[in-house]
Amino acid sequence: MSSDSVPPEERFDWWYGLKSASPISTTLRSDFTEDFPVAVDHVDLGAVALTTMAYPSAEVRRTARHIRKGDPDSLQVSLTLQGLSGFEQAGRNVRFGAGNLLLYDSSSPFEGWMRRADDSGAPTRSIVATLPRHLLPFPPDRMHSLVARPLSAREGFGSLLAHFMRQVADDAGQFGNTVAAADRLAHTLVDLVGHLAGQHLDRERELPPESRRRTLLLQVQSHVRRHLRDPGLSPDSIAAAHHISTRYLHRLFQDQGLTVAAWIRRLRLERCRRALASPELAALPVGAIAARWGFTHPAVFTRAFRAAYGLTPSELRARTLAHHGSALAVNGCALDVNDAR
Repeated sequence: MSSDSVPPEERFDWWYGLKSASPISTTLRSDFTEDFPVAVDHVDLGAVALTTMAYPSAEVRRTARHIRKGDPDSLQVSLTLQGLSGFEQAGRNVRFGAGNLLLYDSSSPFEGWMRRADDSGAPTRSIVATLPRHLLPFPPDRMHSLVARPLSAREGFGSLLAHFMRQVADDAGQFGNTVAAADRLAHTLVDLVGHLAGQHLDRERELPPESRRRTLLLQVQSHVRRHLRDPGLSPDSIAAAHHISTRYLHRLFQDQGLTVAAWIRRLRLERCRRALASPELAALPVGAIAARWGFTHPAVFTRAFRAAYGLTPSELRARTLAHHGSALAVNGCALDVNDAR
């Protein structure tokens, strides 16, 4: 399938419509809407499919609304052949180049992008394998630790899987054009994905418990920093995003001498303090700054701020801006003296 027969100005809408109508529906955005050449090769293996795609830089998003409309409960395995890729799912945000595999889940919202590697005009290229998640011999909570993590296609089972995906995508007919041949290819693909997952899950189990806890804590802290503006950020939402219990989340922070809520409040207060001390934001109301960083109740914000810094937000802003004004005046005088000399 190709966009060659579609007028250049209609190619992006044509591809957008196809993506929106697919079983794993998404929305698409690109800076190349005036001409968006697309080439797609699709290999149907029954329960499993392989799709090779080439197109200019684009961003794709699957939201909770898409999932409610329909979800095949599939795992997708993407192999980047050309270009640069980025992906966010399950609280992880990663970037990687050609020669990497990425697993992601149709049942969870995600955002991704593919960009040209340089200004040569060469398209991005990737192969995506789609397979029902129930075919893999791992419960969802174990597979969760592998989604949105770049896995090398140059070693181990990653190398075998990448080579197999290329071989089938390039010429599936070489393996036979029968239903039985398609079934064998589908079983082989599922086995290789399972072996790749098992290889990395085994490595994860080999880590000492303390290392696993420390890694999880770092992931949680990164998630909190990225979502700090969200007033709905809470221990329950954080635990759900990382597929752990809220009780275990609290235990992770207790090991560090912290509580989850106190750490979030401290980060938010510090962001507010920086904003209040910035001359560039002097015209922005205090309430707007508080709301920007997740404080929905002004009185609660003021009490927490005074307890942390000994001043109300307005008092700290006035004192800091007065200090900036004095510094500017001194610098202005110095410039006048130098000019006079």
